[in-house]
Amino acid sequence: MAMTGDSPAVRLELDSRPETLTLVRGVLAGVAELIGLDPELLDDLKTAVSEACNNVVMHAYDGEAGPLGVRIYIDPEAIEVVVEDQGSGLPPLAPADETIRGVGLSVIRALAEQAEFRALPEGGTEVRMSFAGQRDGKPLFHLPSQAGPDDGARSWLSGDAVVSLSPISLLAGVLGRVARALAARARFSLDRFSDVYLVTDAIAAHAGRAAKGPRLSFAISTHAQRLELTIGPFVDGSGGQLSAEAPDYSAASALAKLSDELEVRRADEAEVLYVVMIDRRRPASA
Repeated sequence: MAMTGDSPAVRLELDSRPETLTLVRGVLAGVAELIGLDPELLDDLKTAVSEACNNVVMHAYDGEAGPLGVRIYIDPEAIEVVVEDQGSGLPPLAPADETIRGVGLSVIRALAEQAEFRALPEGGTEVRMSFAGQRDGKPLFHLPSQAGPDDGARSWLSGDAVVSLSPISLLAGVLGRVARALAARARFSLDRFSDVYLVTDAIAAHAGRAAKGPRLSFAISTHAQRLELTIGPFVDGSGGQLSAEAPDYSAASALAKLSDELEVRRADEAEVLYVVMIDRRRPASA
């Protein structure tokens, strides 16, 4: 499995909590929608990756939350997913019909064309899973444009979920799903939850022509009835177009009317959009 030396189409960084499995599955569904992924392959991906992530949640940090990373690589021949943690690491590998830290290796190995499990030198565990991109000579998805370079962690990226993706077209399927899952965790009311759809759709529609380079990153933080989104980098002036009041129903109009705070910031020599949504329709004690 050689793709891990290239840039991932999606890099996802989370805390290893049980509810984060919903985020991971949502990201996989969003990617699948954009590349026309075969439904059977999507089921295999969701099951195998969920097994690997659940292993981190249940066993890597002795019941506490810790870093959980997921990287998705898309190649003409295969899709590869890497799940890693910084936890207690693997014991010596067991036979395929046994378990490691509660996860059935046979499940992942049965679903993936290749699967590797290894302890990382700096501590933690890495699980690599490769899934064939063809069946009976027919492709199981259409390849997006090549992923742009992954520039790693940016100083302005921190939150409950941190995502980096390329090509930019993947944002439409991923941003909304991650934001809505986190809005549900923040206990948004149904009306305000619907507003999250509109805001993320507006940003995704704008991003294709405003992104600075072939890769976008975003971070989302939540508290009770509060969601904070930071996304970029955008070319100079484009963030201002989104943050300005607009009379018609445009991306700028949706953001201006539905956001509680909307700000264009400077970071890494580019513009970054900062959006806050608060649900004042539900009392915090509800």
